[in-house]
Amino acid sequence: MTRHVVIDVETAQSYDHVIEIAAVEVIGGAISPRSFVRRVKPRSSMSPFCYAVHRISLADLEDEPYFEHVIHDLIDFVGADTIIAHNYAYEYNTLKREFERTGQPIYPRERFYCTMALAKRSGLPGKLRQACSQAGISIAHLRAEHDALNDALLAAHLFLKLGLPENKT
Repeated sequence: MTRHVVIDVETAQSYDHVIEIAAVEVIGGAISPRSFVRRVKPRSSMSPFCYAVHRISLADLEDEPYFEHVIHDLIDFVGADTIIAHNYAYEYNTLKREFERTGQPIYPRERFYCTMALAKRSGLPGKLRQACSQAGISIAHLRAEHDALNDALLAAHLFLKLGLPENKT
């Protein structure tokens, strides 16, 4: 069966310094119960904008590991499969910076597939929650602030609803 991994990150700075990362496994046409979720202590300050999005403070992360201590578990979870992300450029560029700081080679861009682009091609809005709502995926259970696991799960549901174009499966 085909396996995809849907990733979402929350950050301390725009496009940099992961503070939370989640990856969910999609096998065939279903979201598996396996997931990877880690909070990460950033090596930066917290931007007021980013804090407003997720409401995770530096104090909340004080006892968490740095990214270099979770990267190998992430790499093991993702394996060699296609990576799905909503607005993949955000996840890709954020992970690229983190991987570079740890000396690890970044995943090639070709491994990423963007559900935001798929949503827009399907006539849905670019924002994840709006696209899901219009596609009939419930968002009523979510709090206003974002978290990596719920956003990864929403992107996984959107991916399953809309599917990959034939040339990307």
